[in-house]
Amino acid sequence: MMVQSVKLTTVFISLAMFFLLACQKEMNPDLNYSASSANAASDNSTKKDRKILFISNRDGNDEVYAMNIDGSNLVRLTHNTIPDGRATWSANEQHIAFSSGTTGDRDIYVMNANGSGLRNITNTPGKDEEWPEWTRKGNNVIFSSNRDGNHEIYIYNSDDGSVTRLTNRTQDDKWPTYSPDGSKIAFQSDLGTPNGRTDIFIMNADGTGITRLTNSAAFDQMPTWSPDGTKIAFMSARDLNPEIYVMNADGSSQTRLTSFPGVDARPSWSRAGDHIVLTSTRDFGSAATGNFEIYIMSGNGNNAVRLTDNSFYDDYPFIK
Repeated sequence: MMVQSVKLTTVFISLAMFFLLACQKEMNPDLNYSASSANAASDNSTKKDRKILFISNRDGNDEVYAMNIDGSNLVRLTHNTIPDGRATWSANEQHIAFSSGTTGDRDIYVMNANGSGLRNITNTPGKDEEWPEWTRKGNNVIFSSNRDGNHEIYIYNSDDGSVTRLTNRTQDDKWPTYSPDGSKIAFQSDLGTPNGRTDIFIMNADGTGITRLTNSAAFDQMPTWSPDGTKIAFMSARDLNPEIYVMNADGSSQTRLTSFPGVDARPSWSRAGDHIVLTSTRDFGSAATGNFEIYIMSGNGNNAVRLTDNSFYDDYPFIK
């Protein structure tokens, strides 16, 4: 019976991580958010309140949406025939970068905060360029690309349109994210093991000084910085279920924040306050059959509130 149980657990984790890699109520009044239904709106007076970007296939295709931190004021920003991927706000909150395209041919696009002014800034046919994030000052964009073979981290310079490679490793480097002061970049890297294991690394903004922060036997992925730059939240399956963890910026004091059936993944820490948004199947129990929805919680993992509620998946949240 024990052998059978271990096998079932292994199958669950494999299914859960395959889905993750393929996609990739008690209230605390001090947090100043509450659960409510998401209602579409487009009036200019409320656009400034939309702080969360996410991807949803609720209208038949993976598109970029925005909403308030209480789930209200929902608006669809892209209308494409090809799938759109993870979207992020620029430092001045006036622009959005996101990936778009089918697997094997994805590019990085930028647009205005209202969805207008769409343009392709990478344009590399037959390559995958994903997980964009803006520099903390200016309008440059870091992203991951396999344009030179395996996935490495690059930076796009908005002044002249040039692209500079920041990492040069045999591993696949993905999901780059800037520290609040812009001096460091955290990212996940494939260690080349048969099970596709990944760990979290950190480096200087110019690509030097790469240091490994996690070293578990499972998947450590999707890092995001706390607003004061002292901590990094990430997803890990080290306890046999994908959950959100937090650690100090030097990798010490790795602590589990969530503990639910199903999957908690893709955390994003707010820049202005101690909130973390994430995607989760916690109300459905299984990554293989569950439905991903967007949640928000405090930085210590407490006071989680579900923001979306539909029969489709809502994923890749990013909060200002």
